[in-house]
Amino acid sequence: AGIIAANFPEQPELNGVAPGAQVLACKIGDGRLGSAETGTGLVRALIAAHEYGCDLINLSYGESYYQPDAGRVAQTFSDATRKWGMTVFTS
Repeated sequence: AGIIAANFPEQPELNGVAPGAQVLACKIGDGRLGSAETGTGLVRALIAAHEYGCDLINLSYGESYYQPDAGRVAQTFSDATRKWGMTVFTS
């Protein structure tokens, strides 16, 4: 978050790449499943991002994925981000 949104008006050399940007953190993991992300959690986070007016979504799972652009959740993200004008990055 600091790399992105750090904002030091008196010391601009310490600024992030988008000084003053607002960051919304959403939990997508389910504690009952060892904190594994779920489709429901992902879609709820997508809806929250839209409701809060987010322009950019970063999904960072920390694990490999077989087909990141296939399935119902991927299609939901694709449809929603096109309709709502959001950009999604994944890693």
